[in-house]
Parts: sequence; C-alpha cells; structure tokens
Amino acid sequence: MRSLLCRFLGAGLSASTLALLSACGGGGDGGAAPIVVPATTVSGIASKGLVRQAKVLVCRIIDGAPQADASCETGTTGQNGAFSVALGDGFTGPAMIKVTTSPSSMMLDETTGQDIRYDMTMRSVVPAVSSATITYVTPFSEMLASAVGATSSGVGTAVIDAETIDRKALQVQTMTARFGIDFAVMPMIDLQNSGSDPVMLGKQANLVKQLARIVLLARNSDEIHAPPTFAPCNAPGTTITQQVACTTGYMTYVMSLDAHGQVSNWAWFGIRLLAQNPVSVAMPVVRKDGTLVYETADMTSAASMESAMLAAGMSPAVVTATVQIMMQQMR
Repeated sequence: MRSLLCRFLGAGLSASTLALLSACGGGGDGGAAPIVVPATTVSGIASKGLVRQAKVLVCRIIDGAPQADASCETGTTGQNGAFSVALGDGFTGPAMIKVTTSPSSMMLDETTGQDIRYDMTMRSVVPAVSSATITYVTPFSEMLASAVGATSSGVGTAVIDAETIDRKALQVQTMTARFGIDFAVMPMIDLQNSGSDPVMLGKQANLVKQLARIVLLARNSDEIHAPPTFAPCNAPGTTITQQVACTTGYMTYVMSLDAHGQVSNWAWFGIRLLAQNPVSVAMPVVRKDGTLVYETADMTSAASMESAMLAAGMSPAVVTATVQIMMQQMR
C-alpha cells in the first residue's frame, strides 16, 4: 500500500519538504551542527470518485482545535487522487486533512466514467502524524471529521484529541458496518499490492461500490435535503456536482446531531443508499505494473466483475475464485 502511494505521489513534494532538504548542508566554521527535526508526512488518496488537482490542507490540531487554514501545510492531489504533504516541524500530534476546491479541481463520476467539477470540501482526521501517515479522504471520512467536532448534545464544538478521534472512528465504523466501511481501505482496487489477497480486493471494491451509490442517490433521490437551505439535493436546475456536494453535506449534517439524531437519520439515509443499484461503475484499478486504469462493471454481478478483473490483468487461472471471495466482502 505504501509503495503504491510513493509511486503515485511522484514529484508532489510540498514546500516544507523542499525547505527541510535544503537545510541539510553543514557550516564550515566549526560550530555546533544545527539540529534537524525529521519531517513528518501525511499521504493518501481523495475519492468521490478520484479527486484530481484539488487543494489539500494538513492542519495540526493544537489545544483541541484545528489550525486556521492559513497556517496549515498544503499540497495538491494528482491525476490519481493521491497526495503527500510534509510537516517540516516534525509535528506528531493529531491532524485534520481537508481536500478542497481549486480552479482546476475535478472528480470522477464513476457512474458515467466522466470527470465533473469538484467543488466541495471533504475531510479526514488522524490521531497522530508520523513519518508515514496514510489517510483516505472520502464522504465517509468526512462523517468522522464531523463527528469529532460535535458534542454529545449536538450543540457547540468538542475538544478534539487522539482519544476522541479513535473513539469516534469506532462509532462511525459501527454506524456504517452495513456498508462494510473501513477507514484503512483504499478507494481503488489494487492488483499490484493486494492481488494475492482477495479479501482485501473485495474490501477495496466494496468502497468503490459505496462511493458510486452516493452519486446514484444524489442524482436519483428527491428525499435528501441538506443545510443550509434543506432544499432537495437534486432540485431542478442543480448540477451533478451540486447534488453530490449536497448529499455529502447531509452525511456531515447527520454526524453533527445528538446521539439519537445520528442513529435515526443515518438509518433512514442508509435504507435509501442501499436501494441504489450500481450496475455500471467505472472502477479505478491499479494493474500489477502500477498503472491506473478504469474498468466498467456491474458491481452486483460476479460474471461482470470477472470480466473487469480479466481486462485489468488478473490471471484467468485465479479470477473466478478470487472474484467469488471479493463478492462476499461487498454489500
């Protein structure tokens, strides 16, 4: 998983990384060498489908609150949705990651295979930053980011720390268990690094499937309403970009409610999400050689998934058995 991200990230080094590297030269006056603090790094992938050329902010959480955007470290998602942002001060505390719009930001509509405008913000949170922190930013991680900032009464703002993040992550994963959501799973099918692990391939495919369902729900349902206007997300005249942002906004809104409101509203939303039928999804797949391709499949059909995996380079000798296990992980 880490090696895949390293290849994806390429030359996407942040300014703080370059500054740290440039400071490695020693002086010639015989004085004490300066103390160099190793940079810490947050890397990952942003997807609703894959988000390209979006601005990434990595904001330290200090004294229970994220930094203002102007103080956060910055980066950009690549054409594959990947990003890497270094913190030159070696910060190791909790952090909030924001993937927000830029003049050229786009995202894949995996139900059509076409790029659409990315004009929203998705977040994730991590309890600690290390030299190799990985996080995946999706509408489901946005739910977690909303949850950690909410109080038990649904009023005010909570103090955010590592314990809160871990506790809320367990809560959100429990709420989304019927969808098989796991924050450690990448939002693409990785044949290169997970090709011999059909269970992990199935979890990756499942996340792709659930993200596609969000687009379908955003487009098809007039029952989803989100702040601030609470107008239907697919009201006449809205674009698919607006519909997706609104539906993600509803998921965020649910996690800002008190405990009873979270459970009841998520149950209502979940029924409608599961009703969406992802029969034609442009699935992001990393081939064994590391290249990213999109294979279209009916994600409810083992036969269609087999065809897509064969097209992506999976061996005919193992594809049937592998896809059978993959389908068992998919909701």
